[in-house]
Amino acid sequence: MARILMKWLLVAAAFLFLSSIAKAEMLPCASHDDLVSLLAKQYKETPEAIGITQDGTLLEVFVSEQRSWTVLLTTATGVSCIAASGENWERERRKPEAGL
Repeated sequence: MARILMKWLLVAAAFLFLSSIAKAEMLPCASHDDLVSLLAKQYKETPEAIGITQDGTLLEVFVSEQRSWTVLLTTATGVSCIAASGENWERERRKPEAGL
């Protein structure tokens, strides 16, 4: 179940990332440590989910108790970019379907 949720998160984040690029928007980028520190201090967001894309990019979702969220993408060189952010994060708790 966790793998299915992670795959959906990765697909959603990839879509958001590609949508941003297609619109020629500049993504806010900095060192991984700087952005993680900013998310923790300014937004009280902590890691909720993590995964590696097929091209080796680290994808992280940070969430606060107030339900704000940020998707952070990090390259192998340590450069991180905020791919998306928003409000009203929901943790979906689904029961596994029969036969899975």
